[in-house]
This record gives sequence, structure tokens and C-alpha cells, in this order.
Amino acid sequence: MATRRYYLETFGCQMNVLDSEIAAGQLRQLGWEPTDEREQAELVLFNTCSVREKAEHKVWSRLGELARRKRRNPDLLVGVLGCMAQNHKEKLRRRAPHVDLILGPRQIGELGAALERIERERAPVVHADLTGPVDLRRDIAVRGARHTAYVTVMYGCDFRCTYCIVPSTRGREDSRPIAEIREEIERLCGDGVKEVTLLGQTVDGWGKRLPGRPHLGHLLEAVHDVDGLERLRFVTSHPSLMREPILRAVADLPKVCEYLHIPAQSGSDRILKAMRRGYTAARYREICAMAREIVGPDVAIASDFIVGFPGESEQDFEATLELVRSLRFSQAFIFKFSPRPHTPAWTLEDDVPEAVKRERNQRLLAAQQQVQTELHRALVGSRTEILVEGRSSHDPGKLTGRTRHNKIVIFEGEADRYEGQLVELEITDASPLALYGRLPGRPPLHAGSRQSVRARPEPARARPLPMARVR
Repeated sequence: MATRRYYLETFGCQMNVLDSEIAAGQLRQLGWEPTDEREQAELVLFNTCSVREKAEHKVWSRLGELARRKRRNPDLLVGVLGCMAQNHKEKLRRRAPHVDLILGPRQIGELGAALERIERERAPVVHADLTGPVDLRRDIAVRGARHTAYVTVMYGCDFRCTYCIVPSTRGREDSRPIAEIREEIERLCGDGVKEVTLLGQTVDGWGKRLPGRPHLGHLLEAVHDVDGLERLRFVTSHPSLMREPILRAVADLPKVCEYLHIPAQSGSDRILKAMRRGYTAARYREICAMAREIVGPDVAIASDFIVGFPGESEQDFEATLELVRSLRFSQAFIFKFSPRPHTPAWTLEDDVPEAVKRERNQRLLAAQQQVQTELHRALVGSRTEILVEGRSSHDPGKLTGRTRHNKIVIFEGEADRYEGQLVELEITDASPLALYGRLPGRPPLHAGSRQSVRARPEPARARPLPMARVR
């Protein structure tokens, strides 16, 4: 039987990256082989994101290209997975009738069965439903990195932030039980994984619907002693759910990294209220202060910000600037407001001109770049432990790894010797986005061209997967 090839392109966040790994595992079980060349594939899949309009435009464009190919080759199978499938299933059927498969985020675990049904019945399959259980079983051999892995611990979101489409695409919040999560981590670590990142839209809210209402600190403690596990992280946290017991677990459990991703979104109380974030800027400051008191003053706190939200004045923006300068985030992911259908903010007047959004975006980026430059330069001359991830994507002649604080470190070394190892480096130079280090006995490595802070740095380890492309 001839080998059947598939092409899977992933857009969006870490959750989508992991969903694509689950999808690719099912395809592997059915005998499909991955290809990086879309034109060579008999099955083309897009795992989509609806958080940003630009990502949706890319998918519509690709679907238009495939319509012409489908007319030439009716046996070609085309599928749309994820948030666009949930958010635009009717529009997809009207605008892209050549699509054979539409599966929402909660149905990606049904991919294998859906493909078998299409081949059996010769009819499209559409299943995008916000109710029912989510099948998160995975083939652990199919993942984007050998020594690091994502594990979903909860699905969906119960918050109703006015700008956010996630509740409309992933449904209500559900948590996985501890035993199920631990079993997955044990299998991953048995296959060479050393660092696990626990994923959830509001991961610090894990457990509220489970018997006994455990919290994230209980989960961290329950998986901490898995054999082979060296590091443990979790993203993304909601400020309103961050509690002292969780921070105590971060402080007390040696394998849990001192890194917290707690999006603020704005420094203005008026805008935070309009966003329905559920806290004030003062309360957010208290949460960061509590984290630095309990975990330690060097805990890395990362944040997200939206500029140009409807009604944002210059005074509101200045409050955000001041928050960034004073709290000194280790990273900040900065976005211009983009109105999304099916969100409360869709009905608001998008009254901040695009030119003003761009200007505020650049000012906030510059402020964060200055903070990161100062934080990174202060580390020059220190020694730090990194987990070596592999060759640098920017310079394949060098290796790259991450510190416990999620800092990228670039250094010279042999991939076959150091990949997947925890090593100690001396930091010899710094740029806003990365540190540069050296192994004992090696010459110092210095930054070449200085990198600048991007609006949305690539998520940790969201590199092209062996079975997918990540956008």
C-alpha cells in the first residue's frame, strides 16, 4: 500500500501546538506520514486560531489556494481544526465547500475516527461542539521536542473578558484529574522528557470542579516526584486566581521553576473594568509583590498587554507604561487591540485610531526592551543552569537552552553531547531577548547584532514540529 502523506500547519498558542501533537499521533496510528510540502500531501490540515484576525486571514488564503487544487484532484482531503472550526463552522461550509473536515478544539481527539468516516461515507464531517468531554489521549512519541513537553491539565475558560474569544471556542472550564495528568507525565519522562509545562487557559484555577476542590499547588506536589522529571512549569495564570498556596508550592518544590506568566493586560483601572478582568492595577501589584516575597525577589514574572482597547485615553496608556516600568517584567507580550466577533468588545466602538495603536505599541515595546536589557545585563558574569534544547534556530552553529527563569541562553557546544542535558554556564553577554554564555574552559560568546523585543516573541519551544508547521 502506498504511503499516505499529510501536511499539518498550526497557528496560535501552546494549546494549539499540543492539540496538533495529539492530532498527529492519531494520524500516525492510521499509517499517515508527515510532509513539510503541502503540494505533496493527500491530506492538508490547518489547526487554527481566532484570537487574532491576521491568523484567520492566512487560513482563508490557504483555503482559497486549495480550492483550485481540489478541482484538479478531487481525492485531496482538506480539514480545518481548532478555533476557526468552532467559531466559523457555518461560514466555512458556505465560503469553502471544498473542506472535507471541520473539527472544533474539543473534538480534535476524534480526528482519526472522522477521517475513517469520510473515507467510508464519502461525505464531509462537521463536528464543532462546546459540550461534552475532551479526549486528550496522545501518542507520546509524537511531539515537537525530545526533552521538553506540554501537558494539558485543564480545558476551556469560565472568565468572560470582553476582548477574548476563548470561551466561545473552547467552552467552559474543565480540569483533568491528578492521576490522569501524572500518568501522562510518567510516560513522557519515561521517553526522555526532562521538562514539562502544564497548560491551561487559567491554569491557576485548576481543580475547582474536581472532588475535594484541589488547587494547583496540590497538582504540582502530586507530580513533582515523577522519575526523570527535572523541571516543571505552568502557564497561563489569571491574576484573580493566583493564591498564596500556589506560590508556596513554587517556592518549596525544587523542580518547579521560578517563572510566572500572569497577564495584566492594562495598568488602567478604567480599562481593566471595561475588559472585565476582575481586579485593579493596585491588586495586580499586590499579587506581584506577594510572588516576590514568597518565591523570592528574583522570580521571573511575565505579562501580556493590549494597547488601543476601546476608550483607552493617553492617561490610561500612561498608567500601563508606568506599570511596565515599575514592575520590571522578565517578558511582556504586547498586542494591539483587534475586535473579534462573538466577544462583548465586538459591539464597542473601535475608537482608538490605528496610528495611535501602532505608536502606543512601539512605546510600550521600547519600555519593555529597556527593562529586559537592564535585567539581562545585570546577569553578565553570573553562572546559571540551563536545559539545552538543541541548535539555535538563528545560528545552527550554536546551541540554545533555557534557564529556570525562562531566559534563552545561546552558547557554543556539541549538540550530540549536550542536547537534553542540564549544564551550568557563565553568562558573558546579553541582548534584550537572549543571554550569551560559555561552558567552562571555552572562550566567551558575545551577542552579534542586537536583537530587539518583538511584539509577540515565539512561545517557548513552539518550534516547527516534525509533523507540523507552527505559525
